[in-house]
Amino acid sequence: MLLNDTFLLGCAYLKEANYPEALSYFRRMLSAYEEDPSSVVPPELLSYFGLALALGENRIKEAVTYCTSAIKKEFYRSEFYINLARVYLSANRRSSAVDVLYKGLKVDNQDPGILAELRKLGVRRKPILGFLTRGHLLNKYLGMFTSRFRPKDKEIRTPVLS
Repeated sequence: MLLNDTFLLGCAYLKEANYPEALSYFRRMLSAYEEDPSSVVPPELLSYFGLALALGENRIKEAVTYCTSAIKKEFYRSEFYINLARVYLSANRRSSAVDVLYKGLKVDNQDPGILAELRKLGVRRKPILGFLTRGHLLNKYLGMFTSRFRPKDKEIRTPVLS
């Protein structure tokens, strides 16, 4: 894993929402890797460059490609799933973002970063009675009743894919 000053500066600019600066630093690093055919681009650079590309230039398709290739290289890194989810959110694809975060939970079901992102998105539990709508009177009251007995920190532990 290569984390040099250029990468760290790019991440700092990305965190500050200064996307043009972040992109310039990430592009500088990518071009250095492209010049040396024996070098391998670190997945961190791919993931964060993809995020900056989506947020800064709204190039979602390319951003998804970069983030996905980072996940393929190191599937166990939760920050890559979070970055891809943020790319999807920037394109107003909330359901894709939630799906990606749940895939990240399959790798580590107690990852605090992924759980925090899911809480920010407001992902809800499945209705108690699946054959009734979420707004049905029975589902509402059974949900309120059961929520009193559930520990607050375990609300999003089990992924619900629908």
